[in-house]
Amino acid sequence: MNLLEALFSGARALVREVVSIGRAAVREILKEVDNSSFGRAATKLVEGVTQKYFNTAQNLAEEERYLAEKAQRDGRRSSNDAERLREIELERKVLRAKLEEANAQAAAEELRARADETLIARLDDDELSSNTGIISMKICENCGGTMRICQGGLDNATNKRKFYWQCTEPHKTPCPTVKLDPDRERANVIRPPDHDLDTPKEERRAIWSSTEVIAETHGRVRQHLGDDDTQLICPHHLLPLKLLPRAKQGGRVLDSYEYVCFGVTPDGLACQHKVELKTMPQVASMLRRTEGEGIIRH
Repeated sequence: MNLLEALFSGARALVREVVSIGRAAVREILKEVDNSSFGRAATKLVEGVTQKYFNTAQNLAEEERYLAEKAQRDGRRSSNDAERLREIELERKVLRAKLEEANAQAAAEELRARADETLIARLDDDELSSNTGIISMKICENCGGTMRICQGGLDNATNKRKFYWQCTEPHKTPCPTVKLDPDRERANVIRPPDHDLDTPKEERRAIWSSTEVIAETHGRVRQHLGDDDTQLICPHHLLPLKLLPRAKQGGRVLDSYEYVCFGVTPDGLACQHKVELKTMPQVASMLRRTEGEGIIRH
């Protein structure tokens, strides 16, 4: 049927619109996941294999930082150090492929393991926002790399947030982005139940905006400052992003926090990759990943 568009960590998948949203449709989609390249490869992963890759990425990042500091201290970079930086990039290329394969297998395993509780939901802007920056298995048609959902600002004409697919391969010339409009996409999302997204839109947004819920949510988010999120990874350094306060905080839950990469460039500059917490669906998704419950709890 070729329904599968993208697979996300967290037992979620983006699929083409289906007429039936019952268990038969779910079974067809899960069968397609099983028949995909990562589904066929998905066996029970050796425990800790992804962490092993993260440890390797951390070692490479620390060596890159050391070489940058050495060049600044010496006022020049030796030919041996320049060659080592090139080797680090090649090692990262190999590591990136291994990490993407492991993440794809893990996502397929998780979706398969939770098959009995999955449901099909209509794609909307809250569904997209909740998956912003999350590891996904969608292939870039330009280079064959993997893509992730990014969100921009509000569209002045519609007052709705803009979304697009962005390739994560670190090319000197970035691949073209692909616009993602939930109002025009004929798509569904298959995922486990989620109170934040299953509650009718007007009702959930009223809950999210209540003073009591905002205060509680803000406190919960603050408790995770400094935590790594292994489902948000820097596409260049391959490091899990860390939750930190923004440099210019607004004092509210949606203008005060961002996930950042602690890697540095070969010139010693801070990595610019970040994922800002801009929406309540993002915050709910973050809390569900870290605490097992989103904003709306029953």
